[in-house]
Amino acid sequence: MDSSLVLLGLLILLVLVSLGLDSYRCTLLSKSGLALLVGGIAGVVLAALHTDATAPFQLHHSIFFDVLLPPIIYEAGFSVERTTFFRNFGAVLATAIWGTLISACATGLTLYFASSCGWIPSIDWVEAFLFGALLSAVDPVATLAVFQKLNVPPVLFNVVFGESVLNDAVAIALYKALSLTTSGMTFPVLALVVCQTFGILVGSICVSMLVTLLGSAIFVHIPALRAYPAYEILLCVCVSWTTYFAAECCAFSGIVALFFSGILTSHYHYHVMSPVSQLVVHHTLETASFVSETLVYVFVGVATALVLCSNTATSLPLSNHHHPSDSEGGGISWSFLGWTTLSLFVGRALNVFPLLSVTNYLRCNQDTLTVPMMVVMWLTGLRGAVAVALVTDWSYVQHQDDVIIDHKQLMVTTTLFLVIGTTWV
Repeated sequence: MDSSLVLLGLLILLVLVSLGLDSYRCTLLSKSGLALLVGGIAGVVLAALHTDATAPFQLHHSIFFDVLLPPIIYEAGFSVERTTFFRNFGAVLATAIWGTLISACATGLTLYFASSCGWIPSIDWVEAFLFGALLSAVDPVATLAVFQKLNVPPVLFNVVFGESVLNDAVAIALYKALSLTTSGMTFPVLALVVCQTFGILVGSICVSMLVTLLGSAIFVHIPALRAYPAYEILLCVCVSWTTYFAAECCAFSGIVALFFSGILTSHYHYHVMSPVSQLVVHHTLETASFVSETLVYVFVGVATALVLCSNTATSLPLSNHHHPSDSEGGGISWSFLGWTTLSLFVGRALNVFPLLSVTNYLRCNQDTLTVPMMVVMWLTGLRGAVAVALVTDWSYVQHQDDVIIDHKQLMVTTTLFLVIGTTWV
């Protein structure tokens, strides 16, 4: 069975079903949940057929970060309502930056404590905090889709939207900083990681401004481009991708750079482009973002189905250290999954309620977040594609008494179950 035909068939099916969901304003099933369901069914069928068509459905790190994620992030920055977004920027920054750090630390500390007590497989502090960092990436795509249909208060929508975009970038930056740490857990080490994370964010924004404004200068000072829409559109795409890879080459975050590049492009580039180019760019970005999001969740659904249908998960190495009370099917540790779920709820609560209470107190306008809104934010901390992409690139191993202990399989299966659970429940 040709994998390209399978993938195209799934895309056609998802487009038609998504059209039906939008037409009838159905809020019971989100597009993300639908893609997960279809991917899961496809994974079960492919596993039953014992076909080689499953190989292209593995979510490789480079494909996700260099191909699938950029259109999603860029379109988010391009289409954001800038006035409303920046009016709530304080709450967005608080939850996206400090909230991410709090969530990562809460998850890491909880898992390290449970490991020290022997309740879950033995992991060291670096491994615990690395896993906490990748799980701190909140991806409420499904929630935002429902928010749009239910017409929730704009302040809630914009804070959740801003947090979802910047939070992914902060989580990636934090994960990168922690992955370079090999020394023991001390306050100076933690402070250094936090400083590195802030440095990555600031550097990314600077790179974004430099590259995007240089591109804007080209559009302004070469008016002949307006007569050639194809050149205009190509130049706009090239400038945005240059922003992403320039930030990555400078060891910054391409995601942060791309998000702010989208904001700057919509403010500077877009209004000097020809009407034809404006229309094409707008719809092309929407289409690319939809296709990328759909493919990501299809891949996650297929991967989860393959884990459940086999004792080994999609060519990923199994951990050679197991807890005696854990289920061994597919490398799943139910105790580890349970403690991780608990830590995520605790970390999310420590993130949302204190930080938003402070931002409410400091606000000079009436756009405050009520307690029911905070509860909604607490319960909508979905773990999504960014967490899956980061965990597939997991390379950390423990060294205990000259024995190498690799927990990648444990981390992968736990992340997949959390993504499925938080997207569907």
